[in-house]
Amino acid sequence: MSSQEELAMLIDAERIPQEQKMESAAAQIYAIQAGLELGKKRGKKLMFARSAMAVLTASVLIAGLLFFNPTQLMPQQASTSIKSSNWGVLEPFKKLASLDGDALTLESAIRNDYVQIVNKSAEKNGYKITLNAVIADENKIILLYTGTTSGGQEIYNVNSVWLTDAVTGQSVVDENGSRGGMGLHAVDSIYTWLGKTIYPLDKEKAFPKEVVANFQIASVDPGMLAKPKTGTDLADMRYSDRLKVSFAIDPKFWEQKTETVVINQPFMIDGHEVNLAQVELSPLSIVVKFTLSEALKTDWEIRNEIFGKTPSELTSRVGKRELKNNSIGGSGSEDGFISNFSSNVLDHPKFIRLKLDAGPDREKEEYIDILKK
Repeated sequence: MSSQEELAMLIDAERIPQEQKMESAAAQIYAIQAGLELGKKRGKKLMFARSAMAVLTASVLIAGLLFFNPTQLMPQQASTSIKSSNWGVLEPFKKLASLDGDALTLESAIRNDYVQIVNKSAEKNGYKITLNAVIADENKIILLYTGTTSGGQEIYNVNSVWLTDAVTGQSVVDENGSRGGMGLHAVDSIYTWLGKTIYPLDKEKAFPKEVVANFQIASVDPGMLAKPKTGTDLADMRYSDRLKVSFAIDPKFWEQKTETVVINQPFMIDGHEVNLAQVELSPLSIVVKFTLSEALKTDWEIRNEIFGKTPSELTSRVGKRELKNNSIGGSGSEDGFISNFSSNVLDHPKFIRLKLDAGPDREKEEYIDILKK
């Protein structure tokens, strides 16, 4: 086995204990939330797609199950600006945003009119999907959509979303990137589903002018949604045909280029030097890249310990407000680690900085400036 193969195995292995911990916690959180919700109003349900698996595997599609995104299961309190701002035709998605760890990104995009309203629908055999809006930059694309059912079918979720080139039929997403999604029932309705799907893009490739969003809705028969075991038995599930909505992407999204800021600021974690190498700033994401010394790159035990303690608090100042840019995921890389944060770059923040907690490595909190104007 080559050293490159060994390194790849280490990088993959880094994710395993973190994911196992997150999944275990997520299962408990979801069970509690589900119990409380059913106690208040049976049939209401909230589900999130696991960030690394927005496109479900064939076996999961057959079983009609969902993956959960543990980073999004803990409800986030809706910001005052979300509650008070006017989202126009996207107003129903405020409920979704109030539970979204990446709400800051969506809020910033809407506030700066960095949204393409689509409002195109496809309907067949009592199932209807409406692609409400699209938001994109060089690195990712976000779809906001509404699924509805008729004939008494209770909507379980929008269980599958594809995005393809309208001409070639090929997928337009970066297969190596991190995917995600979330969804919930509309207020007081078990027949309407509000969804958000995020796909990574390869900024080195030109995005097609015309794309097709391809959806499938899952539902259950009347009265089934309130039953605790619904979703675990294939016989309970009903599926729509593929519902396709084509649209031309707004070229304004490609005008906003990713800004790479080289930092190269070393700091300590448990006595080991970690380097904040660079940051990539774009309208829909802030990506922080950490590198390790050659010796640490292949030391699995220490890498795992450092990975769990990588700084995860990013703050920014817009006007007189200091905001928290939530951590929305991370992974290992050949050189070290990558952390992803929500973005408000469109708001032109006066500064963005990474917090280093006080502890064995430093007497008091310290900050590394990522951006300062």
